[in-house]
Amino acid sequence: MDKIDMSIQENVATFVTKLPKVILLCVVIYLISLNFKTANEVSKGQEAKAEVSNVVPLDAVKKYFPTCTGVEKVNEVHYVVKADGKTIGKLLVTTPIADDLIGYAGNVPLFLAISEEDVILGLTLLDNSESPGFLRRLEKKNLLSAWDGKMLEEAALLNVEAVSGATMSSDAIRGSVKRALEFYLERDGGGFDVDWVKLLQHVLGGIVVLLALASMFWGSRMKRWRYVLQVASVLILGFWFGYFVSLELLFNWLLNGIPWGARILLPVIAVLALAFPLFLNKAYYCAYLCPLGAAQELLGKVRKKKIAPKGVWKSIFKYTRVIYFMVILALLLGGIPLDLASLEPFSAFLLTAATGWVIALAVIFLLLSVFFARPWCNYFCPTGALLDILRKADTKASLERRKKVIREFVALVMFLVILYFILR
Repeated sequence: MDKIDMSIQENVATFVTKLPKVILLCVVIYLISLNFKTANEVSKGQEAKAEVSNVVPLDAVKKYFPTCTGVEKVNEVHYVVKADGKTIGKLLVTTPIADDLIGYAGNVPLFLAISEEDVILGLTLLDNSESPGFLRRLEKKNLLSAWDGKMLEEAALLNVEAVSGATMSSDAIRGSVKRALEFYLERDGGGFDVDWVKLLQHVLGGIVVLLALASMFWGSRMKRWRYVLQVASVLILGFWFGYFVSLELLFNWLLNGIPWGARILLPVIAVLALAFPLFLNKAYYCAYLCPLGAAQELLGKVRKKKIAPKGVWKSIFKYTRVIYFMVILALLLGGIPLDLASLEPFSAFLLTAATGWVIALAVIFLLLSVFFARPWCNYFCPTGALLDILRKADTKASLERRKKVIREFVALVMFLVILYFILR
């Protein structure tokens, strides 16, 4: 019992040593989110004033109705398209009634152009924060044109398949179209349909997550399952799901909210990835679940003897990862928009959605992993640097550690006071 009490006390003391840097990190992240949310609101406000409909760009409407002179709102979803006062068609708009349906990085608002005969002429995406790579994949697979030429009644019953490698974006668009059609046709959804493929995905993904948890807590007994876990991480979480924790993912969730619900597995993975380093000092995601880390480790088996940086190179590579992360934070804090997906090679698992640069970056580090131990993870990964900040704690003697924490808290309070007066 005494050992358990001492362990709890030590964990609490260790957690306290992290608080100053965790609070500082939270403040910086809050300022970044505030900066970008404000910029987005201003941008959207300016765009709204410039548009006749205040919802959809008139140029986009003219793609379907060339003689259009204006758009009038009927209700939350239904808009009529006018040409010199006459109604020539209608629009079904998914915002705001489907704003809670989140894709990979954010919600995907859109509108359906409808003829006077209730035939769908086409679907157009409105301004969104979804990853461009996923949207390009959907266009290539013709998901965006799946409803073209369908009568509204027919479209409401249409079962459009999700696009592999972009299932979250597919689900957001399919769900948005379904909700708009049902709202317009005053339907309740017609019952519950089981998507067996998605259910199988969740079951297999859940098994991989549980296997990683078991490996973290019972490492010695789970060694024989290490290879299975790595292969499953690469094939199931990487190539099949496209589930990986990245700065792009966390940043977009910060701005647009976490997509709980039907796609709960990825948020659960992200929460565990952040919680275990912070509260238990364990590198759960990086060590056991990251698809890219697993791929590097598997390729590393080709050559057992690895090159380890020595001398000045050892000193340099000791800090490259955290410096890379800090530079990204500084640029975001300065309000500079970054394509975060291109700064990490994770989206290479989505081959048709990733850019050539990202695929090349992934290939380079996979080849390097034959000679170096997990080179991306150990020397460059900014997401890993973030998780390491949450994991690492001071292990000095109790009295010395307490004094250091007090000094850090005093410095933090001074910083926050100065920041308050700067931002007033």
